[in-house]
Amino acid sequence: MSLLICSILLSLGLLAQTSKDSIVVYDRNGQQVGFDEMLAATGGKKYIMFGELHGNPLAHQSELLLLQYLHQQHGSRLILGMEMFEADVQPIVDEYLSGLINQRSFETEARVWGNYAKDYKPLVEYAKENKLRLIASNVPRRYANSVYHQGVQVLNSMSKKAKSHFVKLPLKIDWELESYQAMASMLPDHSAENFIASQALKDATMGQNINKNVKKNDILLHVHGAYHSTNGEGIVPYIKGLRNEQLLLITTIQQEEGKEIDPAVFSKADFTIVSP
Repeated sequence: MSLLICSILLSLGLLAQTSKDSIVVYDRNGQQVGFDEMLAATGGKKYIMFGELHGNPLAHQSELLLLQYLHQQHGSRLILGMEMFEADVQPIVDEYLSGLINQRSFETEARVWGNYAKDYKPLVEYAKENKLRLIASNVPRRYANSVYHQGVQVLNSMSKKAKSHFVKLPLKIDWELESYQAMASMLPDHSAENFIASQALKDATMGQNINKNVKKNDILLHVHGAYHSTNGEGIVPYIKGLRNEQLLLITTIQQEEGKEIDPAVFSKADFTIVSP
């Protein structure tokens, strides 16, 4: 490991260590608990689904802490899955993690998000240094975008190669899911259905890539936007053979200054991290 990477990881570790106790966490019953209690609750869980607020420093710091803890507990059994990488860049992810390509090539060709360096690079570099597997789980955005603009039927006209990067058709959508209905209520009537279908394509593809990569003795930490797993919806119904006792849901919310949090919010996940 280079001195630079050692220094970066050490700095991140020290930052996490000094601030962990200040992270505000609530359980499903609305009781405030310690961050260590949340970590301990991962014991015996196969799927730890972390729903983040994109770009929120507290969420990303918590993800790194959780990744480090799970690695300490499970070693090479741990897999990191990330919405932030699309299925068609999996070979590029694998090449970078195995040292076949350099960092610049990886970050250029893997279509990393604009906030990658600040928010996601620490996770990827930790996986690389510790030889952990990383699933690029999301659907390529061009296909989700096509569904939003043209409807779900456009997927039928895609090439065989294109279809290998998203969930097997026909796409199954539960239109009545609370999270999808909440999205629909915020959109004009003519676009709501396509938007839901686009979201379902992402959820189903992430679920399929989880099913394909997570084997019997593996443990998965999957990082994604909070709406992709809130209330056990989104990705979760697409995970095959999932039993309730195998799943731990973590979400992140932001509390507005001077406002109380609706207690009903806490029932949507096993643990809720509250960011000021």
